[in-house]
Amino acid sequence: MKMLLSILLLGLPLLLAAQTPHQHDYTGSHGMLLFAANDSLLVSHLPLYRPPHDYQLVYEVALPADIQPAVLAALQQHKLLTLLPADFDLRRMINASAFSVNADIYLGHFERGGERWLNGIAVTFSRQLYQRRLPAVNKPADNGSYTAISQHGQMFLLHQIGTPPGYDHILKVSALPQNLQFNHNTPEQILGLIQQQGIEVQQLYLETQDFQP
Repeated sequence: MKMLLSILLLGLPLLLAAQTPHQHDYTGSHGMLLFAANDSLLVSHLPLYRPPHDYQLVYEVALPADIQPAVLAALQQHKLLTLLPADFDLRRMINASAFSVNADIYLGHFERGGERWLNGIAVTFSRQLYQRRLPAVNKPADNGSYTAISQHGQMFLLHQIGTPPGYDHILKVSALPQNLQFNHNTPEQILGLIQQQGIEVQQLYLETQDFQP
């Protein structure tokens, strides 16, 4: 009887661990898009439907003074840059903490053939600008809504990712559109609808592959 009790007690921590979220689930690789608001740098976490990656997060960041001008120059040439930090706890971003982490910067998408350009650069995450958790895939949510954020004199539209098939879409616009709801339109059609209002629009990022059923 004592042996049986000992076995049960030894197994209890494993059972509890299986029933509660692991803290290390949030610690891992969290890639991001890097873009500019005039002379400031912003990042957007590249989300997925599955936890713990199911958050849209935008932060203002800073790079070392000898690195940031070159990165801004590349972005001004409309180059796609992505950021791959060393493993860190995503809850730092979710909870709007200020922190620093080393990261690699890629020319192109780091998972789609991008070329590593800068290695082990210190990145300071200074301020959260946007946070939204993606809807559960089994709870219908439309894919037509956008959120506007203004930073350092520039305006951006962020697509509120809905249920599959969804898409991650970030636009830089010269003015706020009349409506931020675009029902039953593709990303390409949305660009056209905004341009029809006399608004200059630049597509900074579009991802559809990660958001299919």
